[in-house]
Amino acid sequence: MEKTQLRIMAEELFKVKDQSWGMYAFSRDILRDKVDAKQKEAMIRRSIRCGEELAGQAVKRFGTRDPWEIAEKLKLKVEFTDRGQIADRVLFALFIPPDRIEIMTEPIERAVEQGGLSELITKEEIQRLILGHEIFHYLEEEETGIYTRNEKIVLWKFLGFKNQSTIRALSEIGGMYFSKNLNKFSYSPFALDILLYYNYSPDEALKMYREVLSI
Repeated sequence: MEKTQLRIMAEELFKVKDQSWGMYAFSRDILRDKVDAKQKEAMIRRSIRCGEELAGQAVKRFGTRDPWEIAEKLKLKVEFTDRGQIADRVLFALFIPPDRIEIMTEPIERAVEQGGLSELITKEEIQRLILGHEIFHYLEEEETGIYTRNEKIVLWKFLGFKNQSTIRALSEIGGMYFSKNLNKFSYSPFALDILLYYNYSPDEALKMYREVLSI
């Protein structure tokens, strides 16, 4: 029954439009209420374009679309670890500055081998998508003028002073569409956020799934 449910969720999530995924990313950002709907729509478009354009530049720069080859050329240390759940959080990967990426194997194994996604996506494809996303975060550190780090909002003003902040959601959107473009994938990697989480908390994953479809 669970495998059938996960397949149904996957097939529906693969149809979700990019702008809706952007709104989903914003809904999980602590600064979501500081940005109005029109601003969000414009920021989402720019973040998607930023990720896609940087992927195109990476292909030209490194002569490959293979994220493993790109990581090697960037001298990134990519490590696998069997942990996945830390406290109440499920992590799929981490970029640890300046040059280390950790990929968590447990969520991938659960989704593909136990969760019934093997006919829709392979373990290798998931790893490539996750690695591509983390490479984007590395390149964000390299690219001083990158949109996802330069777009800021004003949190407060006082006596001529103002406090500005970047928006984490923009970086996540850029990373997803960098990886999608790099890997020539047919749907948004944002779907993996929910599908990989399902085997840890089906009820919460279903809640996230319904939220995305309602956007």
